Amino acid sequence: RMASLPADQTPAWAADHQIARQLLPFLFTGAWNSNNASDQKMLARLAGAETYDAIEVACQGMVAMPDPPLWSTGTYRGVVSKMDLLFAIAGAITANDLNEYFEVAKLVLSEDDPKLDLPDEKHWAAAFYGKSREFSRALRTGIAETLVLLAVHGHSLFFARLGFNCEAAASQLVRQLLTPLKARILEANDSDLAAYAEAAPLEFLSVIEADLSTESPATHRLMRPAGSSFGSGCPRSGLLWALETLAWNPNLLPRTALILAQLAEIEIKDNWANKPIESLRAIFRAWMPQTAAPCAARIQVLHLIARDHPAVAWTLCTDQIFSGSQTGHYSNKPRWRNDGYGYGEPFQSHQPIAEFIAAVVAKIHDWDGGYTPNMLCDLIAHLHELSEADQERVWELVKTWAASDAADADKALVRERIRVTVLTRRGKYRPTRGDFAIMTQKSNAVYQSLEPADLLCKHSWLFSKSWVEESADDMDGAVDFDAREKRISNLRAEALREIFQALGLRGIIELAEAGQAAAQIGWFMAKELLSDQGIVDLLKAAMPPEPAQMSWAIGNLVRGAVRSIEDDAQRFSLLELTRKSVPSDAFVKIMLQAPFSRRTWLQVDSLTDAEQKMYWEEVTPDWMRPDASGEATEAAIRLLGVQRARAAFACLHGCLKTVEPEILFRILTAMVKDGNDRPDQYRPDQHYLGKAFAQIDKSSVITLEQKAILEFAYIDIIGGSFGRRIGAGIPNLEKFIDANPNFFVQAVTWTYRRKDKGEDPSEVQAPIGQERAYRESGFKLLDALTRVPGQDETSTIRAERLASWVNSVRQACDELDRLEIGDVCIGKLLSNAPPRTDGIWPCEPVLQVMEDIHSKAMMEGVHTGLFNSVGATWRGEGGDQEREKAAKYRSWETAIKYTHPFVASELFGGLVATYENHARHEDTEAGVRRRLQM
Repeated sequence: RMASLPADQTPAWAADHQIARQLLPFLFTGAWNSNNASDQKMLARLAGAETYDAIEVACQGMVAMPDPPLWSTGTYRGVVSKMDLLFAIAGAITANDLNEYFEVAKLVLSEDDPKLDLPDEKHWAAAFYGKSREFSRALRTGIAETLVLLAVHGHSLFFARLGFNCEAAASQLVRQLLTPLKARILEANDSDLAAYAEAAPLEFLSVIEADLSTESPATHRLMRPAGSSFGSGCPRSGLLWALETLAWNPNLLPRTALILAQLAEIEIKDNWANKPIESLRAIFRAWMPQTAAPCAARIQVLHLIARDHPAVAWTLCTDQIFSGSQTGHYSNKPRWRNDGYGYGEPFQSHQPIAEFIAAVVAKIHDWDGGYTPNMLCDLIAHLHELSEADQERVWELVKTWAASDAADADKALVRERIRVTVLTRRGKYRPTRGDFAIMTQKSNAVYQSLEPADLLCKHSWLFSKSWVEESADDMDGAVDFDAREKRISNLRAEALREIFQALGLRGIIELAEAGQAAAQIGWFMAKELLSDQGIVDLLKAAMPPEPAQMSWAIGNLVRGAVRSIEDDAQRFSLLELTRKSVPSDAFVKIMLQAPFSRRTWLQVDSLTDAEQKMYWEEVTPDWMRPDASGEATEAAIRLLGVQRARAAFACLHGCLKTVEPEILFRILTAMVKDGNDRPDQYRPDQHYLGKAFAQIDKSSVITLEQKAILEFAYIDIIGGSFGRRIGAGIPNLEKFIDANPNFFVQAVTWTYRRKDKGEDPSEVQAPIGQERAYRESGFKLLDALTRVPGQDETSTIRAERLASWVNSVRQACDELDRLEIGDVCIGKLLSNAPPRTDGIWPCEPVLQVMEDIHSKAMMEGVHTGLFNSVGATWRGEGGDQEREKAAKYRSWETAIKYTHPFVASELFGGLVATYENHARHEDTEAGVRRRLQM
């Protein structure tokens, strides 16, 4: 198109009208999978052919032309340049051709996505569940891109000559594809929504706006939290990319921004960065706006958002006055329209940034509807970024707000924000645009004026959190943390004394429930202010009418008060005194907050059996430290007595090495069974399980069989490579299987069916109703085994022992009609064998056994084991990695082909062929990816 010579402007294949007509179906589809039957049908329909065969012949002929218009890689075919091809053969296109394309496009793009029948976390495995689309992804993408091309360039190419309005046809198709709009339609078209928006911007916006005006918008259902597991996708990404595409056009920005603002009002709690508010932040980012709209237009749109969605606009405005380090990302750009061309990069000059920020600050200071306490807190948090004049305006706003009958709780909130933002050591050393001394002076004056009249609000800053942030008194000189802690403690004690004198215990309890420092309040009250009887009165007053409904804050208040008494005898007396003043169920709740120690348990022993049972079933055990008195072991045994094995194991985390292996064995055995711990509580930590199994392994009292059975019970956690990484593994189970090959046979029996589909003897069948659980456990066991059988006491593999074990397993599997799959499982296990001393794999005993048995199924298992042992790797472009592996196995094949010809040919020859095929496949895939990304 840029050439000056006619010969260059019109390639030979475009000058020939017949060839140009043959290129029409390729232009309209863009790319396709030649092995996909549905793709073939669409190509044949567009070409007016009976079958696809003639189309493939024509395609390959054109690929061989000089300066070919088409490419062919593997099973994929496509157009080299859609734009060039469209302009080159436009003269050969008729109105009927265009009508046929829009019919095919409607058929292909309206196809539902069956993977949406599956849960989100299984979408990646849609092909495995038979939930794949009929048309290939390449064909859908190619047809959607052609839709954009025709919408953008069709008017100049076809309207005058054919009277065909491509833009109107594209708009009509987009409306047909998206209406009536449902969440399923949006998700099914997720990857194509950006193309639809680019093809028919006004129509796309109209459809989304109409949906948002309904009572239950479909777009809202896409704003659900996205999954974080492997393979989970983000259902809203496609819609956000489409809206970002439209935002580059200044004329479309107002409508697009309002849509994003409405969606941004929905709180989305997930870890994905694709959120409406993030798209808006990118569009209005002062130093790198992701739109072609000029500063004045962006400010006007911001005013528009502030009118209809003030909370969203406030977030966008306050973002602009942050002067710290920032990162910016690029929004999705139109691919075929030039709306965003030349825009979206960081500004090289500060002038446009300053102009935009100044307009934003002006808007902030003249906010319609007034200011909430949280909005004032936001402004105070950004004081350092504002000029002295703007800081003064913020203080005036705060004063005006405070004078308008602001609630004491709100005053306390704003007051605390002033204290932690400006009157802190961090605030002192933060860069500021104004004079820090002046800012501090003014903030102090406002801070004092905001002092609440309500005592609880006045002192809430001391008890909102367990740790009090630095204050103005910490700003000068080096910090003496001990002195500071003492000063804060004195302030807290004085505040509690003032509240107690004015409001009594009810005021103390209300203060505890309002913040997150209830434990500290209880501790100070008991330690500094109350007598023993006063503590009893506090505990009594804190108890709700229904002790079972005691809140987290009250529990912490009681905990702090009881645990402040360090002397065991004094605490015992105080609790006995409390026992006489409260109902029995309330006293048990108080005892639950006492130190988790033997002294407390002895006091619990004096309660009734029902009360003791309540205590041990509800108590949250502390981590126990190693001690010579056996307190940790006693705690575990007491918890085992009420079937709380997981809680018992949790409290032993810090002293596993000092606990008798037999006790750990009892605990881990009980953990497998149903107990009284809640399902979501005290889940065993894999790291500590590894330590526990290492401790159990040292026991000479526990038999090999008992250890093996326990390891099998935890095969999910300690089996495989992860189990070995945490120091656990299944060493005893592997030794047991070495000595008892029938257990290996049993695992094969549980996992795989008989070849004749008959019934097994009752003694090898899984219990009725538990077949699936046993099948999964058997599979995990076979997958986790790495120890090659036939080893002696020195861990040396003996050929005669290995042969005996393999023959025993094969004979038993043959009797159960599982010889073939048994050989596969044996082969997978043998793939873990060590190499020979010369580096050739495997060692001689394993090599000889495989050669002697001569089983192709066993070679298949070894092949699978070696192939899977590579694990996850980073790969480059193409199949070079696979060719390296093929070369390695070819060298091993050569080394043993005269001594072990069967293994050399069946195993290593097969591995060479596998990796060479994979190398060719990766080369092809790399070529396809490069082509489809053009």
